[in-house]
Amino acid sequence: MTIALGAPAWVDLATHDVADARDFYTGLFGWHWIQRPDYNIALKEQKPVAGLLLPETDVPTAWTLYLECGSARRAVERIRALGGKVLVPPTETPADETFLVAEDPSGAIIGLWEAPPNGTFGRDHAGMLCWAELHTRDGSSADPFYAELLGYRQEQIGEPGDTFDYTVWYVDDLPTLGRFETSSALPEDVPAHWQLYFQVNPDNNTDAAAAKAVQLGGKILREPSDSPHGRLALLQDVVGATFFIIDTAQRTGE
Repeated sequence: MTIALGAPAWVDLATHDVADARDFYTGLFGWHWIQRPDYNIALKEQKPVAGLLLPETDVPTAWTLYLECGSARRAVERIRALGGKVLVPPTETPADETFLVAEDPSGAIIGLWEAPPNGTFGRDHAGMLCWAELHTRDGSSADPFYAELLGYRQEQIGEPGDTFDYTVWYVDDLPTLGRFETSSALPEDVPAHWQLYFQVNPDNNTDAAAAKAVQLGGKILREPSDSPHGRLALLQDVVGATFFIIDTAQRTGE
């Protein structure tokens, strides 16, 4: 099944403590691994769900989201024309994928992915990515950049500049990504970034998974709380990367 243009196509984590990160996510999500010298691939339900790599240079320990772009090489010119920067040029993988890493006009790092026709990426089940949103101080530059680059239909929630300024990005009429304007909430020393959400149900609920993360050496940065989309918590893993977990079966009313 072809991954739709603009949909999440991959995520990976760069860290100099690969073994510790691998053990943490194995314990938390039940991931199994294909281990290679330079890149580890996590599997869940026999589907590839994430990567883990040892970077060659000092880069932030953080999750990177990759969005399907159709053609990584054609995307390079579009990124530059729309005010972004290409940080890692198109690079081929042993599995016939091509990826690049860019910086959007608001300063967030984003990967673009060119999957082969039979490319697969496990999503929307326990232990898999189920949502991602851009946290930025400059939604007015981020929204048009991504809309022009990947063709999203974007729906504004709340008023621009208000305390809750959020856009939902649609692929084929399916809500796929979000953008959160965080001018008042994002600390000055924290750059714009993509935040990933991993689903925990039905393997676990959010509270049990958060407690398990602490047992595995991680931290709870935001205690479990209810939302219209599910019960969620913000965690930090053993190597310092942050991510949300969410139990989408536990939804509150709008």
